[in-house]
Formats: sequence, structure tokens, C-alpha cells
Amino acid sequence: MFNAEDGLSSDVSMRLYARSVAESPVRAELMAELELAFSDPSPSWRHMLCNEEYEVYDFDFEAEARAYAVKILLEPLGISVK
Repeated sequence: MFNAEDGLSSDVSMRLYARSVAESPVRAELMAELELAFSDPSPSWRHMLCNEEYEVYDFDFEAEARAYAVKILLEPLGISVK
């Protein structure tokens, strides 16, 4: 959903993401994976958002990367972070 080359704004992309998750037959599994990913402090959100395979954004700090991941992955689904 998030592709700078598709010409969609971030807001439009996030709404499409939320709609696709809501309509997905694997919604429960995705929600469980998101909950697990955000409850575990060990993953590097900086690395997940910028690595050898793709680049969403190259953040300077881990906290910034995590906050952005929350914004694009959880907030569109109405999930708040604990």
C-alpha cells in the first residue's frame, strides 16, 4: 500500500490499508502479528523500515522509526499503543 511511485498520498494509502485489513479473511492473524511485533522491544524498526530489500524511510533514531510504524500500521486500524 505504501509506494511513493503510485502517486497516492500517505493519508489515502493508509485508508486503503485500513480497508484492505478490515476486509481481509486473515484479519485476526494480522492483528495478532501486529500486537506481537509492537509488544516485543527487540525488533529494530529502523532496520525494518530501511534495509537491503526496500526503504520506507531512513530514520536516525529507533524511537522515530517505531513512532512512524505506529502511525502507518496501527493508527489506521484504530489501535492505540500501550
